[in-house]
Amino acid sequence: MFNGIRGDTMIKEFCKNYGNAIIVHRNILAGVVPRFSKPLVLSSLTLTVVVSCSGVSLAQQVNYILDSGSVEWTTNQVITGDMIIGLNNKGVSATITNGAKVSVGSDAMIGSSDTSEGTVTVSGAGSELTVVRTNAVLGNTLTIGGNCLSINCPFGGVGTLNVLNGAKVDAREITLASGVNSRGYLTVSGAGSILSADSFSANSSLDADASLASRPSSFLTVENGATVSTNSAGFNISDTDGVANMNIRGAGTNWINSGNAYANGALTVSDGATFQTKYLDIGSSGEVLSSGANTTMTVTDKIDLDGRLVVADGSKLNVANTIKMTKDAFLIFGGRVDNTKLGADPVAIDTRAAGSINSEAVIDFGKTETARIVFNHTDSGYLLSNKLTGNGSIASLAGNTTVSGDLTEFSARDNVSGGVIVDGGSKLTIKGDLGTKVAPDSTTLPSSNQFWVKNGTLVIGGETGSLVTNYMGTEFYTSSVQVWGDYIRDYRGLSKGVYGTLAGNGTVGTTFIDTGATLSPGDSSNPIGSMVVRGQLSFNDGANYAVDVAGNGQSDSVSVETLKAANGNIVDGVWQTSDSGGKTLIGQNVSVQITALDAETSYQDGQTYTILSSAGGIQGQFAQAVSKSAFLDVALTQKTNEVDLTIAVKNTTTPTPTPEPTPEPTPTPTPEPTPTPEPTPTPTPEPTPNPSPGLFDSVAVTGNQRNVARALNTLQQSGQSLALYNSLLPLSAEEARHAFEALSGEVHASALGTLVTSSTLLRNSVNDRMRASFNTVGARSAPVMAYADGDTKFDTAYKDMPLFTAWGQGFGTWNSIDGNGNAADLSSSTGGFVAGLDIPVSADWRVGAVGGYSRSSFDANDRSSFGHSDNYHLGMYAGAQYGELSFRSGLTYTWHQVSTNRSVAFSGFNDHLKADYDAGSFQAFGELGYRIDVSTVAFEPFANLTHVNVQRDGFNERGGISALSSPSDSLDTTLTTLGLRASSDFMLGGYIAKARGMLGWQHAFGDTDPTSRLAFVGSQSYVVSGTPLTKDAAVVELGIDVGLSDTATIGIGYSGEFGSNETSNSINAKLDVRF
Repeated sequence: MFNGIRGDTMIKEFCKNYGNAIIVHRNILAGVVPRFSKPLVLSSLTLTVVVSCSGVSLAQQVNYILDSGSVEWTTNQVITGDMIIGLNNKGVSATITNGAKVSVGSDAMIGSSDTSEGTVTVSGAGSELTVVRTNAVLGNTLTIGGNCLSINCPFGGVGTLNVLNGAKVDAREITLASGVNSRGYLTVSGAGSILSADSFSANSSLDADASLASRPSSFLTVENGATVSTNSAGFNISDTDGVANMNIRGAGTNWINSGNAYANGALTVSDGATFQTKYLDIGSSGEVLSSGANTTMTVTDKIDLDGRLVVADGSKLNVANTIKMTKDAFLIFGGRVDNTKLGADPVAIDTRAAGSINSEAVIDFGKTETARIVFNHTDSGYLLSNKLTGNGSIASLAGNTTVSGDLTEFSARDNVSGGVIVDGGSKLTIKGDLGTKVAPDSTTLPSSNQFWVKNGTLVIGGETGSLVTNYMGTEFYTSSVQVWGDYIRDYRGLSKGVYGTLAGNGTVGTTFIDTGATLSPGDSSNPIGSMVVRGQLSFNDGANYAVDVAGNGQSDSVSVETLKAANGNIVDGVWQTSDSGGKTLIGQNVSVQITALDAETSYQDGQTYTILSSAGGIQGQFAQAVSKSAFLDVALTQKTNEVDLTIAVKNTTTPTPTPEPTPEPTPTPTPEPTPTPEPTPTPTPEPTPNPSPGLFDSVAVTGNQRNVARALNTLQQSGQSLALYNSLLPLSAEEARHAFEALSGEVHASALGTLVTSSTLLRNSVNDRMRASFNTVGARSAPVMAYADGDTKFDTAYKDMPLFTAWGQGFGTWNSIDGNGNAADLSSSTGGFVAGLDIPVSADWRVGAVGGYSRSSFDANDRSSFGHSDNYHLGMYAGAQYGELSFRSGLTYTWHQVSTNRSVAFSGFNDHLKADYDAGSFQAFGELGYRIDVSTVAFEPFANLTHVNVQRDGFNERGGISALSSPSDSLDTTLTTLGLRASSDFMLGGYIAKARGMLGWQHAFGDTDPTSRLAFVGSQSYVVSGTPLTKDAAVVELGIDVGLSDTATIGIGYSGEFGSNETSNSINAKLDVRF
């Protein structure tokens, strides 16, 4: 054949100067049809060419070039040469689908030149693109291992490769964005989708000197369970000449690289994805982020870190050997930071939860003195237990972090700022020794581990340096601490109002506590701390020294040891030292703050503690000892080399006034004897005033506070009683009043009141039933009475009455009672049901029995107290009707199983207490009413008298040292109600219905302020008042009842109670059935 391929298709312009290529130009393939309105679909075809053009030999490889429009391969294809999708034009695309397999024998290029944009999509299970010999090049003009038609083109194009829905792409080498100004987009998405290559690289620029505007950009996304596999050749992500953004995300998504990985762009592994490589090199422009729960990055050898490695949001980093940090490397736990300002400390950009790193990995700073570990997270107890070596720094910007690994070969120093920096209100705890095995240079002064506490707390847990001797024979301790405050922050031009704290149990070098900053030995696990300063301790004006004290003379203490201290000056090549080692310098207005007491030591007779010893002497003195306590006297005694603190409980007893002496008798003149005057009568002494308040009740305001405080005064000075007593001593007056309320246990008294108020539901249910049984005003349309339309009433004969009537009622109520300034607000709710049975015993009387269950809940939010009661009801009732006069009465008893929960929390104290006990409530009630008919409406004025008696068993709370005990208690309350009921019958959809209502006034007397007698362990008892009952309230009822048949009636109703301090709303649903 001449100028053709085997078959009937001719090749158009094949012999033009395009080399050995088949060209699809403007959607024209081999001169068949000028244009296609739809994408061209190629069936199975092997492109093997026999040509006879001048200069072209036979049977050479064929290049496939698509430079316009789109093509879809649905069956297998074999391209023996290069494949170019997008040579010069934009909008060119090829799709491999329906399980088709396309094999490229040489190179594959997508978006080959600066004017081209090409897209290849491989989609669906079984669909494959295989580049057999060399590589796939996306968005560039360089083809590796082939004869690219555009090899002389200086710019790259835009290429996109999508591997979707279980498809597969395989090549020896994949390069993403290879030329200047090129852009490459690669997406591998969906379970079963696979991208595999010997090597993967991005941003391989042709011109290293290209301007930033013309540098390549690469964008890779692997997601939704897809897999990328690269072998020992590794892959390279380089954005030295452009932008590289790689994202591996989603559960089940994997990138497995068996060799070396080089990341000099942005690589993010997130949302449960997995990334694994043998070796990882993060370049100076690289940032690798591991983020999200179940996200894992595994490096089976080591990491060389020159850029940033961020581990966040619960992700896991596993490194078999070492993380080697170089130059300006950052290892960040949590959110990203900004370190772009030369000479400035890092600043948090965003704060996130931290990720973790396996404890076996060694973090080696080398000798950089510029690399940093940064903690910028939201965790409240993050732990880094890895071994650290070399010279570098640690910055804590957010969160609560403990560094507990081997730090003995780590030097915390930075050639710009502090070796350990605490800022942002964070807390950093360093457990164990730091830098004790670092050997100094024998010819120079050893460098110090520098600690800067700017805004937050640094807790030390061991040595922060080591004793060394320089070449002049001078001894030094290799650490120094600056705790920042107003002075340093103003000096450095930073904001005011934030201060640092140095805490812990360990040894530091020369230490400076700035204005507003605090020195506070001890930590949360060892509150009583002992700190050693080797060098000089300085308190600037307005600094603070916070002290916790314990029993047996133990307290927080600081010991300043004599040691030559470096003063930072070099004269004629000789390092100068000061003679101030072992001295303590105290500025103006420096306070000692007493922050905690020992739970097992009585302070009633006073305790003395040595809080500071200074071998080189003390210059200046503390201004005062400060305690916020309303109950303690504190005093300082300063000596030459130490300061003592004395603490004692205040003496609140007012001394008895000394009586005036009896006047001497007037002397008798000598010349004339005179009768001896009558002695001047002794004045009648003034009445003895009431006893002075005790210690705690001296700050009490309300009755409950005062009663609780007086009981606390009597706590035994031993065991848990003393512990409770001492927990109150550090409190201010306001804090103490809050503590008295929290300790009071008033919920137990309020619970008694709740049992009284909830009795209304049972009483009303029985009363409703009795009114219904006689068809009185405001009652349901009960089936036991006859009904006649019109105004005439007809009596039903006793012989026509049913043998018995069964009834039931469900109810719910929501109640809110305001406090009175002594007891707190109380909210409660009750839901349940009752059922009964009654029978006539004469023409005028009916009697019945009732039983049921309900559950009441009550909550005093302001006292952090709540509880519930399971209620079991049983009772009898009787009623009579004599003409217009009605009488109703009942006796009921309820068994209550009560459970309470209380949280007792105040400064430095927290107990959670529970109690369970039984109670019973008995009530008797009676009601008289008289019916008055006016037209179609019937009225009934009525009077109701109720007495409720509640008896509660004794109990013992459990759960802490503030637990209360109580003997049995009772409450007796009487209620009277006067009111008017009204009702009217009407027809509702063919059924007889009745609308009813009531308005009344209820008055309570007797025990309207519920009380309970309680006691702490080791104290006298006291009486606490609960939330008071409403003495006067308006009561209302509204409802409607419908007679379904001659033997069944249903109804629904609302009732409310509104007083000056109470609001109660109830609903009920009723059913009566006659048998």
